[in-house]
Amino acid sequence: MATLAASCQTTGYNTGERVQLDCERSPIQSSWSNVYTPTRTKCFRATSESADLISVVHARSFEIPGGYANVLYQDTGHNTYIVQQSVQDVVRQHGEMFKGASGWGEPRTENFAGKDYQMQDFALRGKSCTAFLLAGPLAAYFAGHRSRAFGYACANRLDRELVERLLTSFTYDVSRTENAPVKPMRLEKKKGT
Repeated sequence: MATLAASCQTTGYNTGERVQLDCERSPIQSSWSNVYTPTRTKCFRATSESADLISVVHARSFEIPGGYANVLYQDTGHNTYIVQQSVQDVVRQHGEMFKGASGWGEPRTENFAGKDYQMQDFALRGKSCTAFLLAGPLAAYFAGHRSRAFGYACANRLDRELVERLLTSFTYDVSRTENAPVKPMRLEKKKGT
């Protein structure tokens, strides 16, 4: 185990990492000028707790016309893959993000700019919202994907045109984070642990 951990550290990967990074260096970017990350908001990176898995999740929040969006990008490394899931599965796994949501619509697939997004509409705090999942390429020899982007957007009036404009404006490039300065996050321990 120590050898594996040491090998992970020499390649720039540390298990159990929870850090803040400058949003300009986040792999999640938007080319749409109406979409921005407020200065009070931070971007985050987290890695798997297990040295057996090589998985990095990046998170970023955006202000969008009439609302906001929260986007996560998960990327995997050698011999690690993401199990194929539906947008409903992702929503259930990240239930805390959707606390108080109601009026869930039927899941559907939408094609924007040649990419298939799994989507599901809902309402949250008086805004209309859409959860989305964009699976990356299939992993060779595994029944899963190497990467995925998921999250949700909420606005006073979230129509198909706004959703398409927003989702197609996002790019995901993990090389942006190479040698980026990071700030470790303090994790609060849960009661009873």
